[in-house]
Amino acid sequence: MFRSLTSQLGSMLIALLLAVTVWIVAVSEENPSHEGFYPQSLSIQTVNLASGLVVYQQSIDTVQVKLRAPQVSWDQLRPALFHVVADLQGLGAGEHTVKLQVTVDDPRVTVTEIDPSATVNIRLEQLKSRAMDVHSDVLDAAPLGYTFTAPIITPTQVLVTGPAVLVDQVNEVIADIYLRGSKVPIDREVTALARDAQGNLVQGVTVAPATVDVKVQVEQRVGYKDVSVKTVLKGAPAPGYWVSNIIVNPSTATIVGSPDAMAKVAGFIETVPIDISGATSDVTRVAVLSLPAGISILNNAGITVQISVTPIMGGQTVPRKVTLQGLARGLIASVSPDSVDVILSGPVPSLQSLTLDNAQVVVDATGLIPGTYSVKPIVTQVPDPLKVQSIVPETIQVVVISLPPTPTVLPTPSLTPTVPITPGRSS
Repeated sequence: MFRSLTSQLGSMLIALLLAVTVWIVAVSEENPSHEGFYPQSLSIQTVNLASGLVVYQQSIDTVQVKLRAPQVSWDQLRPALFHVVADLQGLGAGEHTVKLQVTVDDPRVTVTEIDPSATVNIRLEQLKSRAMDVHSDVLDAAPLGYTFTAPIITPTQVLVTGPAVLVDQVNEVIADIYLRGSKVPIDREVTALARDAQGNLVQGVTVAPATVDVKVQVEQRVGYKDVSVKTVLKGAPAPGYWVSNIIVNPSTATIVGSPDAMAKVAGFIETVPIDISGATSDVTRVAVLSLPAGISILNNAGITVQISVTPIMGGQTVPRKVTLQGLARGLIASVSPDSVDVILSGPVPSLQSLTLDNAQVVVDATGLIPGTYSVKPIVTQVPDPLKVQSIVPETIQVVVISLPPTPTVLPTPSLTPTVPITPGRSS
């Protein structure tokens, strides 16, 4: 009996093993395993860094990992599921080789290889902070006739923080500034830069605050003065034109002279009159300034005056007969009204030169069959740059009728008399 029970138990175990095997095979066929490198690089995270230390150098920043996982897990992988960690627990200043630990949030995924290495070389340095004065220089010249004072910096000191080996390289913190032609005081936020003794930027350190306020007082020299340039014109444009704009470049001039002479100058200097008599287009001239005695100008490049001469815009109403076009053969048509008013707008000289051949009013009768129609006319032969504003009235009544048929004229028979011939009579 015991032997029979043992035999039955063995048969049950074998059946169970066979069932498990069949299940594993079925699952594997339905969800096959996939092995390969994950296509994206993964960033290395450092943890447990001791207080007062900072990572100064690191041999690699990212790795790629080779995985083995069921296809369903592989399809759901994303970078956030991976954790590549370099544990710095208990490490002091100096160089260290740290083993990388890679974990995946999906327990069905197995990491089989790390590329390029399962370790990372890390150099730790003491964290150092150092208070340093900020220096500022003006890197360009003031405009002609102007001067500037030394920059004023707020705050005057900043804190440079980073690896001790880098902080020790910092020779100065600068916040240099450009005037860029400014003739008024400057107040700007400027980035504070840490530089070494050779003037090179020291990377890997932070400066707090990152920006400082730099003020530079820009002042005009004694005996110098900025004045506006006032354009004086001579004559007038051609009839139908007007001066629509005047552009002076530069619009101001710097003059220099004795205090007495400068006191007599108001806030502007006039140009020598520029002749625009009869002009029909823009006029550009290099201006000559009318300078009082004892005054000279510092603008050596000259002053250009551009005078815009533009046609005067106006409007005009012209009466025009209506012309019918495109009527099919065998039809006749009448239009009502047979004349309209065309309202045009544009430059006055163009309006004044209109002829009777311009602005013709046409009604297109193409495709019309006998009947009564309301048609919008069109205006042709409008000279550029004139524009049609409206047509009064805006629609024309067209009545189309068929021509009456032409009567058929039969030929008239000949009425020439016939002379009878008498028998037996000779001629």
